[in-house]
Amino acid sequence: MNRLTATACVALCAGMANATPDVICGVLNGVNNYGTVGSTRAYSIGTTACNAGDTNANWIDNTVNHPVISTTLFKIEDGRMTQLGVSFVKHSFAALQGNACGFGCGAGGHWQALGPGCSDPYGPGLNGNQTDLGPRFQVNAYTGQYLSPPAFNGQTGNTIYKRLQVPAAEMLNTPAGTQIVAEGQYVTLDDAQAGNQFNNASYRLMGYNSSNGSLSVSGAPATVRETPAIFAWQAHGLGRNQPDASVTISQIDVPSEGRFFLASKAVDLGNGTWRYEYGLYNLNSHRSAGSISIPVNTGSSNYGFNDIEYHSGEPFSATDWTPSDDGSTLTWSTQDFAVNANANAIRWGTMYNFWFETDAAPTTGDIEVGLFRTGSPSSLTASATVPTAGTTCLADFNNSGSVNFFDVADFITAFNNQDPAADIAAPFGAWNFFDVSDYITAFNVGCP
Repeated sequence: MNRLTATACVALCAGMANATPDVICGVLNGVNNYGTVGSTRAYSIGTTACNAGDTNANWIDNTVNHPVISTTLFKIEDGRMTQLGVSFVKHSFAALQGNACGFGCGAGGHWQALGPGCSDPYGPGLNGNQTDLGPRFQVNAYTGQYLSPPAFNGQTGNTIYKRLQVPAAEMLNTPAGTQIVAEGQYVTLDDAQAGNQFNNASYRLMGYNSSNGSLSVSGAPATVRETPAIFAWQAHGLGRNQPDASVTISQIDVPSEGRFFLASKAVDLGNGTWRYEYGLYNLNSHRSAGSISIPVNTGSSNYGFNDIEYHSGEPFSATDWTPSDDGSTLTWSTQDFAVNANANAIRWGTMYNFWFETDAAPTTGDIEVGLFRTGSPSSLTASATVPTAGTTCLADFNNSGSVNFFDVADFITAFNNQDPAADIAAPFGAWNFFDVSDYITAFNVGCP
């Protein structure tokens, strides 16, 4: 005969939830500035973990049962937020039992376990200690799994090796109002097994000296907990504590896997054209992103792209994504996973940017994000700011409902003015014979 203990019966009858660990980045607590080597500058960011759960979180050195810590930097400049670079991950090794998050540190924690409500600080010196830094490519941020010991374990190098590397020029002589944003993210196995891996990233605006590129937390606002840095684009997109209401952010969840966020905005350039801005951020999807497709039914031009540079032995490609416009959809993509498993996909903890100009005013529509690693589904959609739909018939260039001489005249005028609407053939961004030839062909075919 099966019997329940009294405690188990009470738990079941009352619907008591299982006790779980919940590791978050509670505080970004300091910065070390390591200077430059060549054109690259390096930093390390201190982080304090907090256990928001109600049971111990594992902190066991030299096993797969301790957190790894990712830090990264972003820049908000002239209304655009881009990622500057990433660090190797710090492999944690022991837990103190503080109360930095104010949760109330409970009993039961010890050197190899962070107690419920407790905090554990790793200053920038520890997070920049090269011997304990491992590569990102061995980490699955959704499952919390990684290889232990990591590749390059114990190895040291020059002053920027494995540390948070950014292009030095990006940190100097920036316009007034530029904000530097640090993000810390914890990845840990027991936290992920409990389903608590979606609140592990937090951000903080940094103190910043644009004359020498130095960073500090002195005078900086408090850490924004359990919120990825991409949300700083909304909150501080026009300057510190000056929100950018034009930035929209959509959450994209991969079924039974990780999470992305897509930021979008449109900027009126004042000459009948608009610039569309997108930032696709991967919080923790191991499948990663390999393409982004935006509906554009008018000509587009002045394409832009920003990614991050991996370093210190990470195997990933540095090849930029290039745009392809078929007249109805503008797509950026990297190589397929089957062709190159180390292609330049948007992997966990990174954000890539895409922008272009067109003469279509903004509306709300769907953008398709293609997933890099194989699986089902192969792509997902997200609501975002997109150009309004233009004519579906190129021959009717002025959208009058009929195809005649006026369409030709309007096309020639647009072509001579280098209007994006007349840039209809590759190579995009160049108004040449191919644009004219393609329009003539379309005009002769007419509209359905």
